[in-house]
Amino acid sequence: MPDKNFVTFCPTDVSNVQEPSPVSLQGPERERKLWRKIDLRLVPIISSMYLFSFMDRGNAKLEGLMTQLHLTGSQFNVALVISVKFKLFRRWLPGIMFAWGIAMTFMGLVKSYPQLAGMRFLLGMAEAGFYPGVVFYLSMWYPEYKLIYRIALFTGAAAVAGAFSGLLAYAIGFMNNVGHLEGWSWIFILQGLATIAVCLVGVFGLVDYPDTAKFLSAEEKRFIKQQRSTLHSNITCSLDRFSLTRQRSIVAQQVLSAFADWQVWSMALLLISFDVPVYGITFFLPFGYDTAISQLLTVPVYVGATISMISVAHFSDRMKIRFPFIIVSQLMGLAGYIILITDASTGVKYFGTFLVVIGTYSGVPCTVGWLANNLRGKYKRAGGMAIQGGIGNLGGIIASNIFQTRDEPRFILAFAIEIGFLCMGLIVTIFSAYAYHRANRARSAPAKRDGKDDAKYTVDFYVI
Repeated sequence: MPDKNFVTFCPTDVSNVQEPSPVSLQGPERERKLWRKIDLRLVPIISSMYLFSFMDRGNAKLEGLMTQLHLTGSQFNVALVISVKFKLFRRWLPGIMFAWGIAMTFMGLVKSYPQLAGMRFLLGMAEAGFYPGVVFYLSMWYPEYKLIYRIALFTGAAAVAGAFSGLLAYAIGFMNNVGHLEGWSWIFILQGLATIAVCLVGVFGLVDYPDTAKFLSAEEKRFIKQQRSTLHSNITCSLDRFSLTRQRSIVAQQVLSAFADWQVWSMALLLISFDVPVYGITFFLPFGYDTAISQLLTVPVYVGATISMISVAHFSDRMKIRFPFIIVSQLMGLAGYIILITDASTGVKYFGTFLVVIGTYSGVPCTVGWLANNLRGKYKRAGGMAIQGGIGNLGGIIASNIFQTRDEPRFILAFAIEIGFLCMGLIVTIFSAYAYHRANRARSAPAKRDGKDDAKYTVDFYVI
């Protein structure tokens, strides 16, 4: 079982390091006001940015994209693959958002399949690493038991995008033949221009870290650092004291250690077990109605997913536990896909779609937050979450190719594969929770053996 102790990456004597004096904000009400102030400054901006990264997915297909570009067989699927394949870790969130806004706008002007594939390639590169980048960014602001709720708030933007884009696509569909462009072209153009506008808000609104936040007082900055100290309990020295070469070596050691940590790969498998069903149901919602009705029926599904996701994250943080909520989400998604694979009526399958979207979307914040909680060291956490995000995004490639037009309308093979991934995730969740439990017992064993208070050991306990 890998250790959480990373002092080896920071070779200095820490035995004489004086602990900083505790910082108190004089009451829980002031603490709540502080976190609310941070929420209002950060979450709306990154949620808006993430919303626009999701809004182009799926609806254009319903508004004539395949017909006008003469897409056949798996060509639409391949175009979707190209857009999700190149998600790597990046830092300049507003900059890459501007790039994907440009790409999305020009995607509304394509006239052929090669042009579509090329623009999706550029779009995928521009959106590179946005999700793991934001999760890592939030982990630098919030303590571990306030993190999942904030992840859910911004991840909820994806579910809101599913609802809002359905309404927007329905409305934009009436612009068909305006300016000699079909409805699907206007979907991409208008959403691309809106994306560019939102990125400007990010440029002026985002703050790098608490230490550089001008909207926080010195006391509030110290309090945030103290609250997050458990996430860095073993990183007790600054890299600034070392030469540039040594700093790079320390950072490289931490990043490389992520590749050797079992929990990174376990959580990556868990994330892909959610991402395949999430992408699948996002790309191909099988309602069986005409275009207008199908667009509108997506709205209540994604509204329900948003409410469920935020509720699950709230109680997971409040109860300080992750795996039971993940298991419930998996079971709900499984029930939904089992309904969809049957020969049930359209109404019953619509209910199954509710279960799928609510279950799979609710499990994602807990999954990415679970890894963020348990990786010690800023650079190891960044590397580990990039690995998890990269593996998870393979789910988009898989989901884009299992729903083949020849399998319409029931998509039995695709739904069976989705069920298989959820079952795999269930096994990984149980294994990970058991492994974390055993590691925690091993950490507390010396204190129990010697009859001592094990409180000092709990700071390094894994979140289960």
